Amino acid sequence: MGAGGKTVGLGVVGAGVTMLARKWTLRAMHDERGRPKLPRAARKSNSVIVLLTVAAASGALLALAEILTEHRKQLADFT
Repeated sequence: MGAGGKTVGLGVVGAGVTMLARKWTLRAMHDERGRPKLPRAARKSNSVIVLLTVAAASGALLALAEILTEHRKQLADFT
């Protein structure tokens, strides 16, 4: 399999994992009737706090991806 086929394959696997994670998360956070399991106070949480939390988590993931990319480049230069 060439580099293009490998990229497409990894994309398909990544999409599948994302869909499964979303399905499992939704199932874990809802009861049998489809209502959220969260307490009323959590459902009325401040959207600014949620926004900042998501932004921080996204930033951490992007930083991790950058570090891993740099590490991979260093390994490629080493060999």
